[in-house]
Amino acid sequence: MNKKVFNIIGWILLIGMAINWFVFHYLSWYLLSVPLASICFSISDGSIKKIKKIRKMSISQIILILLSFVLSVCMVYGLIQLANYVINESLHLTGWIKSLSQLIAVIIALYPVKFTFGSIVYKVTSDI
Repeated sequence: MNKKVFNIIGWILLIGMAINWFVFHYLSWYLLSVPLASICFSISDGSIKKIKKIRKMSISQIILILLSFVLSVCMVYGLIQLANYVINESLHLTGWIKSLSQLIAVIIALYPVKFTFGSIVYKVTSDI
């Protein structure tokens, strides 16, 4: 397929998810749509071809990546739960301010993990 088609599909998924977030708040199918959008963007920019490097990785490198992924997910979950506690119990926010602050908290919680997990994956793939 054309690379532009995958880019458009990725943006449609992200924009649709953002609109649904404000209308229905958090839904569990967002856990599926974000990786799908990421895969679409990876196909559109050609970085999906780098997956061939996985075959050249040793078992210890794969285990390191999987462990760092699990720790990253745990860290994001903990940061989101902390932000949820602060928003609901300490600040007692309601309405659109609560929704906006939750969205900002999720985005802020993802950045430390993005840098740590990304640096580990970059280090492992650059060794190959």
